[in-house]
Amino acid sequence: MQPSPAGSRAPPRGIINGGTTTLALARHLRERSDLTVATNNLLLPSEISPTVYRSLYLFGGTVRPSAQATIGPVTFAPNGSAGVEVNGDLALISVGGLTVSGGYSTSNIAEAQMMREMMDRSEEVAVLIDSTKFGRKLFAQFAPLEAATYIVTEVAPPEEFAEAFAERGIQVIHPD
Repeated sequence: MQPSPAGSRAPPRGIINGGTTTLALARHLRERSDLTVATNNLLLPSEISPTVYRSLYLFGGTVRPSAQATIGPVTFAPNGSAGVEVNGDLALISVGGLTVSGGYSTSNIAEAQMMREMMDRSEEVAVLIDSTKFGRKLFAQFAPLEAATYIVTEVAPPEEFAEAFAERGIQVIHPD
């Protein structure tokens, strides 16, 4: 999420899901400014610098203590009014598992639904996944492989995944 030149368009809008991986990434946004951020990550507001964002929104819903995140619709209802839908330029989504045939998965159905909704409401999707999650299939599969624009990981993915990403035009980002 890079700041746009003055007057060219609205400030960049990011949707960030819960989890330690997305929280770690959010801490590295300190070089950015003027972002609009919406998240269900309860720890993010205290971890992200106020100089980074223009607006920071926290999705409501049921608190899932083990994930330190809220689970609910990707909407806001200001002052008791009807829900306002949210749209982002980039969704940063941390997942629990990924298989080539099954796509992205997590262990909680309600969380899976929210993550899918975050992906569907964003122009681009960056899936953050550490190498232990490749080939792992959890209870709730919520999106096919091609739902991502980018895969962000700490190492090059296994060959089977690298080929599948290339076939689908998914850009892989890793430090190697």
